[in-house]
Amino acid sequence: MWLQAFSRFKLWVNARLGLLTLGAPLVLVGILVTPSIWMLSVTPPLWRDVDAYGEVTQPPGVGTILLYGPLYCFAARIPLYLGHALGCLNAGGGTLPTLRFFVHPILSDPGVFALLISQHLALCCSTYYLITLTSRVFWPRLILAVAWAVNPLFYTFAHTVGSEGLSMILLLALGATGLSIVRGSGKAPWKEWLLFGILLWLCILTRHINALLAALMPAVFILCGAYQLIVVPFTQGQAFRRSRWLTAKQALQKATLAVAVGLSCIILANASVRVSCYAAQIPYYSTLGLSFLYRLKFLALLPPEKREQLLDEVRKHTASEDVKKVISLVRSSFPAGTSNWDVRDFNEKARALLFARQTDPHGEKYAVLLNRMALEFLYPPHEIFLSAVATDFKRSQQIGIPDVVSFLFVATRFYFSHAGAMPQCASLVTFRDKNADQVFAIFKTHSYFRHPKDLSYRALLFLWLINLALFVVIANMRKQEAAGVASYAAGLTVVGLFMMLANCVLAVFQPRYTLPMWELAIISVSILSAKTLEYIFAGRKQRREVALY
Repeated sequence: MWLQAFSRFKLWVNARLGLLTLGAPLVLVGILVTPSIWMLSVTPPLWRDVDAYGEVTQPPGVGTILLYGPLYCFAARIPLYLGHALGCLNAGGGTLPTLRFFVHPILSDPGVFALLISQHLALCCSTYYLITLTSRVFWPRLILAVAWAVNPLFYTFAHTVGSEGLSMILLLALGATGLSIVRGSGKAPWKEWLLFGILLWLCILTRHINALLAALMPAVFILCGAYQLIVVPFTQGQAFRRSRWLTAKQALQKATLAVAVGLSCIILANASVRVSCYAAQIPYYSTLGLSFLYRLKFLALLPPEKREQLLDEVRKHTASEDVKKVISLVRSSFPAGTSNWDVRDFNEKARALLFARQTDPHGEKYAVLLNRMALEFLYPPHEIFLSAVATDFKRSQQIGIPDVVSFLFVATRFYFSHAGAMPQCASLVTFRDKNADQVFAIFKTHSYFRHPKDLSYRALLFLWLINLALFVVIANMRKQEAAGVASYAAGLTVVGLFMMLANCVLAVFQPRYTLPMWELAIISVSILSAKTLEYIFAGRKQRREVALY
């Protein structure tokens, strides 16, 4: 009985697909843009603490080129300028800001609002691009659009000043482009590989950790090729075996191409940063050690004897006297009974003690020394350090979406205890005539930010495994090759976990660092769900047109 009812429902759906052709894009865009419109109307701009302030206000230099990803630091100034200029014109008699604005930006409510509008629009475009590629059928697209709209994670980051917003948007477009490459039969068009390379290059220029995304496509094609080779002995018929071998060969060839593209993007991003340093007349150097200092905040939580044991081990296997001096400074910076470590205060004191300002004006020597110290901690890694990494990684699996969203409101409250570090923010609507409790009350007042409550990343991972198994079963029932899409879904999730692990190794845990892990897993679940629903909703003719490679 229920089979007949379901068949009639599919016939009703298929009969109306033609009517949806014109209106479908408008419906999808309307759903995706609704949370943005609501958020822009009820929530003031959020700020990712003082780091975001430095990204959009500091002149070209060490902070905006080396410490933070340079793309957001400079790209964000375009809408900031346009909004500020429009505000000057509306004020009547105001003069337009000069191009010097891009060196020393002036923060204003119209400028920040223009920045957030651009981020929300870009989020809508990237999400629409991804959803339309996941399925050729309207109903799976509609379900996905609703699921994305009710998820506050991406919309809250788009509503926040900080490089994570741009990184999230680019990663969505990257995930969609990767899917287009994977599901294309035969050789993917060079234009798709070019677009993927450009997006990967921009991702790396936005956040340093995004360089690990270069491993995505090689991992996908290696998984796909390995699967084809494994099933060859179990394939019946000489023609089918030959087809498996050919598919495996093509996948491994694409893996080689993907490695070349990934390495080229990393090299190009590094060259872009070096050119920016040359233009700003500052030396190029890695800021790994500066970031790793924050990783060492876990030392404050250790019992004194364990902290001394770890520092003694690191000091023992280093041959550098300068590194030993830094370790001694780290050791002495933990007074008895402390539960926290002020990294900024330590940085200022250590740099002043180790190098004169005249001999190291740009902090290059100090940064290189910290890099060497970081390498001593990382190799060989001590059991105490690995235990701290494992603790943070476990914590990242237990965190939920509302925890990440609430962190952005907490980060915005940073201003009220450090107003001197963010002087231009005093006149902005987010902080003007407000206090920290009023800002966080926005999160408490609107239930949209607090859902889904009980979905941890670990629970999402479990749902992903069920989704993957269901997709494979249904694809086999429909006589469709699912190895490519399944490999891509697995690659997205694995790379997301790897990025989270790398963050736990190199930096102190913060909820915002879980964003790439969440995002890649959600993209993976979206792809699997859409493809599964596509088989359920599509008619025979549409199913024959769907190619899953």
